[in-house]
Amino acid sequence: MTLLLRFAHQWVAGEAMEDAIQVAKDANARGIDALVNHLGEHYRDKAPVEATTREYLRLLGAMSSEGIRGTVSLKPTQFGVLIDKAYALSQMIPVLDAAKAEGRVLWLDMENAHTTDDTIWIGEQLLKRYDRVGMCVQANLKRTTGDIKRLIHESARIRLVKGAYKETSEVAYATRAEIDRAYLMHLETLFGRARDFAVGSHDGRMIRRALELANDHPTPFEFAMLQGVRDPLKREMVEQGHHVSEYIPYGPNWLPYFSRRLRERPRNIVTMVRSFVED
Repeated sequence: MTLLLRFAHQWVAGEAMEDAIQVAKDANARGIDALVNHLGEHYRDKAPVEATTREYLRLLGAMSSEGIRGTVSLKPTQFGVLIDKAYALSQMIPVLDAAKAEGRVLWLDMENAHTTDDTIWIGEQLLKRYDRVGMCVQANLKRTTGDIKRLIHESARIRLVKGAYKETSEVAYATRAEIDRAYLMHLETLFGRARDFAVGSHDGRMIRRALELANDHPTPFEFAMLQGVRDPLKREMVEQGHHVSEYIPYGPNWLPYFSRRLRERPRNIVTMVRSFVED
């Protein structure tokens, strides 16, 4: 596990909050906002859920005291949505209030398809308390066209990603070509109808299309990219005057997140093995 964690540092700030704060400071120094996530998911007991709530409150306090520019992104299953969606909402409200007190956007990650309805419901309830709430949507899910329409109607912020979770063919597109077509279609919708959204992609074709659409639509938007991925492109976007956020995960429960990053980019496995052999 020590060897894996060494390689995972490409995408994971570390196991402690202090690691995430340092990576966030570095991102800010490069002109990039921090989007910090305390790793953890699929909790079915209340003790780790409530510990997660306390961790995010401490995290927002640390971001404030350290002058970090950015905000946090929450996973609904780490807040107990698998226990009960109303309970998960009750655990998120203190985090929402802390973000609201400083005028920070509060983001919700999107996870497996079976939690999508509950995640959107929670987001809608949070929007009733604070209008700066955003939700992630995944282009690989066949339902996303309707979800985007619904979220635009609710004036939610939207972060469009391709999707990293393994899903069945009944609910998700299976091929890269299908997912890319869906992503490009959703980009058109966001630039035409949404407000203050995020283009979550490292794909050059998606980014080029976003820049083309930005020339025709004066819609506020940002690029959202993962820690450790395409850093030169992030720098280029900042130099061109675009708003860029970097998703910075941390915490001891880093293995599921790390595994998804490897599945997304299989050649990373070769890089990891080579790094171990060369030592």
